[in-house]
Amino acid sequence: MRVRTVIATLTVVLTTTAGVALAGVGTASAQSGGGDHGPGVTPTLIKVGGVAAVTNQLGQPYADGFKGLQAYFNYINSKGGIYGHKFKLVAQLDDQDRASGNVEAVRELVEQDHVFAVAPVVTDIFDGASYLASKGTPTFGWNINSQWNDGPNLFGEKGSYLCFTCPSEAPAFVAQKVGAKNVAILAYTAAQSQTCAQGEEAGFKQYGMNVELVDSSIPFGFSDLGADVDQMKSKNVQFVGTCMDIAGEINAAQELRRAGLTNVKFYAPEGYAPSTLSKYGNELDGIYFAIDFWPFEQVKQSPELQLFEQQMAKIHGPITEQALAGWINGDLLYKGIKLAGPNFTQQSVVNAINTKINGYTANGLRPPIDWAFDGHGPPGADGTQPNTDHETCTAYEVYQNGKFVPQFGKTGQPFVCTTENPLPPVLNSTTIYYRPPKPGEQLPTTATVPSTAPAVP
Repeated sequence: MRVRTVIATLTVVLTTTAGVALAGVGTASAQSGGGDHGPGVTPTLIKVGGVAAVTNQLGQPYADGFKGLQAYFNYINSKGGIYGHKFKLVAQLDDQDRASGNVEAVRELVEQDHVFAVAPVVTDIFDGASYLASKGTPTFGWNINSQWNDGPNLFGEKGSYLCFTCPSEAPAFVAQKVGAKNVAILAYTAAQSQTCAQGEEAGFKQYGMNVELVDSSIPFGFSDLGADVDQMKSKNVQFVGTCMDIAGEINAAQELRRAGLTNVKFYAPEGYAPSTLSKYGNELDGIYFAIDFWPFEQVKQSPELQLFEQQMAKIHGPITEQALAGWINGDLLYKGIKLAGPNFTQQSVVNAINTKINGYTANGLRPPIDWAFDGHGPPGADGTQPNTDHETCTAYEVYQNGKFVPQFGKTGQPFVCTTENPLPPVLNSTTIYYRPPKPGEQLPTTATVPSTAPAVP
């Protein structure tokens, strides 16, 4: 799967691996339930705990992941739970966006809170991944980190494999759609931001764009892009792909406008959120966003998104990407337990997801994931599958007239899809299709199979 989000690239600049005291947000003790189910299960409860970068210098709403998960648990519990058990979120830890804090947090969840599953994990630095993989604890979270590929028990909401340096088709597709030929790429000095830039450059070149500038030496919080702006102006750059946070993208756009480059369009891998609208308003003009979930603006076309919003309203929770990730995490955990059966254990739940859940869409909230085929790594990595992926799908948004507006998809089909690994030689009507398919619509043979996940109550 091509990486869509590069928030992780930003905090690398801001954080270190120095030790920090772990901060708990509403933590609660949970003892092992013992018995056949393993830790965290009592005769009436399934205990779950999570960790998020509640404290982060980017001001991102990572704690919303807890709220999304809680809303899902409330919904399932209102239907009677699962096999006589109800879900309880017993711990919400803050790793303060630090590597050491993340490791301490996940160890606390496993060794002190004795949770059955760790969820959600919503953080920029997931250094506790290898520990959780070694313990076999079912773990669910928001995947913006390469560490989600550390073990078969780690499940990101968009799959557990991201390729930062693979050619990225999304920026090139947007550039092509807006008629741009000359492009530039701006990235921070952080390693992951730089690898993101490599993927964008490879994608632009694959689809015939002229890459006139690549600057991956920009410091976080920069105040001057003078030399870059001069070069973009002299090269007639029409489109800029970024590997930065939304504040950096806005800063860069402002500099170009001050230099008279008022028609340059931007690709932003991060920043699609209601808070972005309220904070930046018209400064977002000309910025396109790529997302991998059903757009919030099209809620009337998605019964599951309607359910999510209804349940979030009951707890007065926000509608954000992180909250939606928490909801999806809860759904996959529930469905894994459902397939594992009444005598479920941690290992049987992991096995059930990895062998029985294909075409997973979280009830239509996102493009499908084939957990039994390529959910944890590049296809063909184990030598048993052909080295060809099924597909890559993206929904697109642009800021217009004070709001986000869906782009390039079709009514009821927001996801623009194509084959992946390798990408097709061209991006046009011969290689692009749309999801979810309409009744009777034929998808390419490479498309991910229909979902085998059980229904919610």
